[in-house]
Amino acid sequence: MIFGMTTYTFVHVLISLADILSGFVVLYGLLTGERMPAWAAVFLATALATDLTGFGFPFHGVDPAIVVGSSRPSCSWRRSRPSTSSTSPGRGAASM
Repeated sequence: MIFGMTTYTFVHVLISLADILSGFVVLYGLLTGERMPAWAAVFLATALATDLTGFGFPFHGVDPAIVVGSSRPSCSWRRSRPSTSSTSPGRGAASM
């Protein structure tokens, strides 16, 4: 046990902390207009790892953590894919 946690829980917490820290780096890049594809990939990978390791804990029924943990990977994957829209950024149907 590490800090009163099992090894599995400790690894899950470390992955979660890496997810949060890389998310702050990506947020900084978004706010300053810098593209940070490597950091974005680290963020998406650690977010997915956090969600997947979360399912290794005992299941006691559906709760908000299960709902978020189930939906976040598919949302993250969809947002990481390049857009195939025929409109250019900032030129939606409302601005035409």
